[in-house]
Amino acid sequence: MAAGLFISSTTGFIYRDLVHQVADNSIDASAFLKDSLDAPPSPQLPSDAFEGRALNILIANIDSRYDQGTDEYGDVEEIDTIHSDATMVAHISADRTRIQFVSIPRDLVTDIPSCINANNVETSPYTGMFNSSFSTGAVTDNTAAGIACTQRATEYLTGLSIDAFVLTDFRGFTGMVNALGGIWYYFDEPVNDDTLELYIPEGCMKLDGSTALAFSRARYGVGDGSDLSRIGRQQKLVAAMLRELFSKNFVTEFPSVLAFVKSSLQAVNTSPNLSDFNADMGLLLSLSGIERANIQLMTMPTYPNPDDHNRVLASEYEAEDIWRALRNDEPFPAGSTYTDGNGMEVTVPEILNTPANPDAAADGQADTTAGAADAAPADDATASPQTQDQQSPASEAETPSIPQCPPKS
Repeated sequence: MAAGLFISSTTGFIYRDLVHQVADNSIDASAFLKDSLDAPPSPQLPSDAFEGRALNILIANIDSRYDQGTDEYGDVEEIDTIHSDATMVAHISADRTRIQFVSIPRDLVTDIPSCINANNVETSPYTGMFNSSFSTGAVTDNTAAGIACTQRATEYLTGLSIDAFVLTDFRGFTGMVNALGGIWYYFDEPVNDDTLELYIPEGCMKLDGSTALAFSRARYGVGDGSDLSRIGRQQKLVAAMLRELFSKNFVTEFPSVLAFVKSSLQAVNTSPNLSDFNADMGLLLSLSGIERANIQLMTMPTYPNPDDHNRVLASEYEAEDIWRALRNDEPFPAGSTYTDGNGMEVTVPEILNTPANPDAAADGQADTTAGAADAAPADDATASPQTQDQQSPASEAETPSIPQCPPKS
C-alpha cells in the first residue's frame, strides 16, 4: 500500500508539474499577427484536437543575449536586439507516419512582409535577410512580436499556414543536450575554430551541451564556412538528439527521460495551442510509432546571390516543389535530398511510370544515388507519390556506412 501511494502521488506530482511548466512557457503572439495566411484561431483544444489533420509548426532558435544567465554567448552591448539564429518548418503528416523538417537559411535574401512590431507599429515591407524578420518585430527583446513577424515572413515565403510555433535559445539547447547525458556524433574531419576556441578531433565523440552548441554555431573552422554548411550540421545534431532519446529504455532510464522532458519544457516557449499538456501528449503519443527513416530534415533549395556571395536566393522552382509537397501533405518530391533520423543522407528516387518495361524499372533503380532510398520493385513502380515515404531506405550495400558511433563497449 505504501509503495502504491508513493508511486501514484509521485506520478501525480510530476504530471501537475509538467502541466504548469508547459502553460507558463506559452507566448501569445496573436496581438502582433496581421492577416496571417489562413491561420486558424487558437481555441481551447481537447487532447485529441489535432487528430486527422496535418500540422505545420514553426521552430525558431534565437540568438539572444538577454536572460541567458551567462555572458559566454555574448553580451547585450554586442547585439542589442534578438536575432533569429536558425529557423525550421516542421510538417507533421495527417496520418502521423512522417515528420518533415525544412530549414530556411538565415542568409536567404527574400521579401519580408509588413507586420506589427513591439511598438505596435505596422512595419513596411522590404527585401532583406530572412533572419531580420525576427528583429524587425522584436525591436529589442519582445519575443512575441519577433516570432509573429517571423511567422508572417514564413507564410509569405512558403504559402503554408503555420499552425503553431516553438521558440528556444542557446541556453535551452544546451540544457536539452545535457539532460540526455550528452549526444554521440561522428566527425569525419577535425574541427578547429579559433573564434569559438572549439577543437574536436576526427572520429566518434560524445558532446556535452556547451560543445554541441559551439559546434552548431561554428562556421569558420569546419566545412566550407557557409551558413548552409552549418545548417547541415545542425540537422545532423537534431538527428543525433533524436537517436539518443529513442535509444533510451523508457522504463529503466525513466529519470533520464523525465529530466530531458522537463529540461525541454523549461527551454522552449510555445504558441498557446501547444501550451496544453494533454494536447501535447496526445500529439506525441500519436507519433510514438514513427520510423526513424520517416523523420526527414532538409534545407530549402537556394543558390548564391550573384550580388553578394555571402547571401543566397531561393531556387524558385525547386523550392516551390518542396513547399507544394508540404501544402499537399505529401512526401518530398523525387530528386530532393534530406537527412533522415538515422543521420543518413537520402535522395528520393524517381517514380517509375512505365512498370510494363522491367529493364526500364531496373535502370531507374540503378540511377538512384548512393545515399538514395531503394526504389519500389517493378510491380510497385506505379506507386503514387504519397507512398514514397513508405519505401524502404537504401540497402546497406548502397548506403555509405557510418562508423559505429557510439562505439560498442
